[in-house]
Amino acid sequence: MKAKNNLGRLISILYRKNQVYLNEILKPYDISSTEQPILMYLYNNNGVTQEEIATYLQIDKASMARSIQSLMKKAYVSKEKDVHDHRCNKISLTKKSIDIRDSLIEELDHWNATLLADFTLHQQDEILDTLQTLVEKLENLDLKEKKIK
Repeated sequence: MKAKNNLGRLISILYRKNQVYLNEILKPYDISSTEQPILMYLYNNNGVTQEEIATYLQIDKASMARSIQSLMKKAYVSKEKDVHDHRCNKISLTKKSIDIRDSLIEELDHWNATLLADFTLHQQDEILDTLQTLVEKLENLDLKEKKIK
């Protein structure tokens, strides 16, 4: 397989460039590229458990706990015990995180627009559909067994 056609290499480059860009635009907010998806999920699903966020973002529990701790320290989220299940913590947005919501979304929308700017709407749809299909395929893959479920 030629290097330029190696899917893993291309995904890796996109991921690294994305992380660098996100970390740069998120600096003024004191948010990292690993914390940003948590806030974005909470903007649409405020008051959910850490486990729900970790499952949706496909992040391990330890990494999720570290990111939540960091966001709490920065006063972007709060954590309280679930009244129905004291083993679970409910994560909620604070006023500080709500106040930056529109600016944050604007920054991310600009990044997406930049990435897709040279493509027609049809091509943009195809790119997003293809990426979604790849994600769904991997969600059904047992990576330890290398088998599709």
